[in-house]
Amino acid sequence: MNVKKAEGFREALEAQYRDLIHEAILECETDHKTRLNIGKLNSKLNLITKAAKFDGLSEKTVNQMIDEAVAVAPAKAA
Repeated sequence: MNVKKAEGFREALEAQYRDLIHEAILECETDHKTRLNIGKLNSKLNLITKAAKFDGLSEKTVNQMIDEAVAVAPAKAA
């Protein structure tokens, strides 16, 4: 696989996991999107992290994506 294809694959993989993280946050919102179910979110994010590691993304990369997604989430912790 050449470098361009490898970079494109990695970018697509990261975009896919960003979407999964965002969906997990949305699924854990409660009370008219004013709170997050932290336990449920933590479970979902742990599964996403494990899957990402299996797919070849580093834990550091996944954690950075999670931090970015949570930082822009409008909900408050429950």
